[in-house]
Amino acid sequence: MSFVINLRRYQKFFYYPYIFLLFIELFFNREFLVGVLPLGMAGLSLSVTRTFYFLYLIGGEAYGFVFFLQFAVLILAIVSSTLTKIPKALLLSILYLTAFFDIIHVYFGINNTSFNLPIGASLAYVLLIIATSILIIRDINKKLLYVMIIPDILAFSFLIGSWLVEMTGVSEFGGITSLSARLMPYSLLSVGAVFVAVVARKINRLFLVIPLIISVPLAILAWFNVVPGLATMLGYTFPYILGILGVTDWFPPIFFVIASFVFFTSLGLLKIDKSLSLPVLGLLGGALVFDTISSTTYMLMPLIAVVLGSLSK
Repeated sequence: MSFVINLRRYQKFFYYPYIFLLFIELFFNREFLVGVLPLGMAGLSLSVTRTFYFLYLIGGEAYGFVFFLQFAVLILAIVSSTLTKIPKALLLSILYLTAFFDIIHVYFGINNTSFNLPIGASLAYVLLIIATSILIIRDINKKLLYVMIIPDILAFSFLIGSWLVEMTGVSEFGGITSLSARLMPYSLLSVGAVFVAVVARKINRLFLVIPLIISVPLAILAWFNVVPGLATMLGYTFPYILGILGVTDWFPPIFFVIASFVFFTSLGLLKIDKSLSLPVLGLLGGALVFDTISSTTYMLMPLIAVVLGSLSK
């Protein structure tokens, strides 16, 4: 018992670095791809990607740390969190499955980009992640998180629909994929706005003023194309690094504003309610990239985000 109590004292040395590295991975690893993809699409020589190479190096290291910290966070939640037995048992199952899947991936080659888990295993893994996330939210009693994970559930639904089509050959399951992709950007805007509206009264007004000053002018400049290239930059950057499908031309500036407000309001909430702010930061940093890059590390991000709420209670 004393070991568990002592372990809880050191949890912050895991969840704060995890959040920090998550955003480093977001803005450096995925940003590297954002930097080079438009150049390749434009038919330019990719030798210019050397300009962005330092982003890749930093982002790659961050991805590696995120990978290992996910295991640490899962173990901490199983050993020292206040979660009930069923969520802990499910987390243990996910821990073993993740380790097993990653070992298989290593066997076939870490750099083997064509490697994919069997569809049945992927489907079971995702359903387990969704169910566990919901049970953890129930345990930590943060009802707002039910709203905040809606975009992630839609992103998982996109994968589930694709897998069901592939597994059964029934094209009607493609409707799940199509609907999920269409709803995804609207859900992100909606849940972001809901979160900001709910927590705005609880935090220092400075955390509302900062995103207002930074994001709104940039969004206006992009919207009216005042600065050539700014709209294109936002148009590539936010949908891609956040893994958002179903995006149309008018979305990116709004995404930028909402994401900025969610980020700063979450920071403002840290001292008031860590068990809510940390999961939201984790969801924002993890984004929805797993709907296009379905590695275990990316697929675990929504669950780990929710788990952070149980560690910070």
